[in-house]
Parts: sequence; structure tokens; C-alpha cells
Amino acid sequence: MRHRLAAPVALAAAVAAFALVFALTGSLLWAPLLAAATALGLYLMLDDRTAARVDRDTYADDAHDRVEEALRVLRSVERLAKDVHHPAARQALVDAGRYVPELFDRVRERSPDSLYSTAAQMGGHLRSLEGAVRQYLDIQRQPMLYHDPEALRRNGELAFRRFADFALDSVRLVNQGDIAQYTANLDTVAPPSLPDLGR
Repeated sequence: MRHRLAAPVALAAAVAAFALVFALTGSLLWAPLLAAATALGLYLMLDDRTAARVDRDTYADDAHDRVEEALRVLRSVERLAKDVHHPAARQALVDAGRYVPELFDRVRERSPDSLYSTAAQMGGHLRSLEGAVRQYLDIQRQPMLYHDPEALRRNGELAFRRFADFALDSVRLVNQGDIAQYTANLDTVAPPSLPDLGR
């Protein structure tokens, strides 16, 4: 957390050092040199991370941004879903709204190195879903403007369910490693029965 303060604190220190040195000496040569040295030294003291740590932090920040972007689109889909009249289609969108955040939470916990790619892929699917829901709502509102609106709505409803199923299957896929560990733990919970030595 300290590294987040490094740049603003170093910048403030540089301004203060420049002002102080210039006020004392009136020199436009020494003031910027000492201000730059002060800023660099303070920055390095506050941000003492290694290059590998910087890369990990950058990846984590980028993954977090991707997840937030995907969740913004999901919230938009959830708002739109309230206007969907067909109960099964609306339920599919509600299910998707439950499974996608669960997927991100589980990937973040169990496989953080794949969070960025998971969020990027899911974000692309969610943007497509958002567009489909918007179009579905227009068909629902003004069916007379479309050729065979019933078929178009049915196709949309099937697509919503397929997306919800895809999100659920993705969560289950993340869980597979946990199930293997769970099964191994079950096998070791109770020791095998010992022979009766009293006979």
C-alpha cells in the first residue's frame, strides 16, 4: 500500500525542496537538481518493491480493472432484465447475474493468475449479452417492426439460458480442483477400521 503514496509524496517533496532551495539560494541550477534528487530518493524509499513484485501488482490491478468493467456490463444487463416479460428468459438473466460474480470470486481465490483472461473473456460475452437483451427488449416492445418476432424472441430466450448455463459450467470447472481435494479429505477423515485384537 505504501508504494501507492510514493509518486504523490515524491512530487510534493520535490516542489517543497525546489521552493526551499530557491528561496535560500536564488539559484535556478541547484534548486531543480536538489528537488529531483529529493524526489527520487523519497520515491525509492517508499516504493521498495522488486521488479517481479511490480509486475505482479500491475497484473493484479489490470485484472481488477477487467473484473470491474465486466461487472459494470453485468449490472447493466441486470437492469435491463427487469423489463423482460418472459419469466424463463428473465430468470436466465438473473441466474447469470448470480453466477458471473461467483466465478470471478472463485477464480480470484483459487487461480489468481488466470483472473485477467477470465474477466476479459467473460466481459466480451457480457457485452454481447447486453446487446442481445437490448435488441430483445425492442422486439418485445415493438414486435410489428420485425419479421417473425416470436422466433426472434425464442432465439433470444434460448441464448440467455445458454449464457447462464455457460457461466454455471465455468464455476463448476473452477470447482473441479476443490472437489478432488474434498474427495481426498473424505478418504482421510476417518481412519480405516482396525482389526479386533481382543479375539
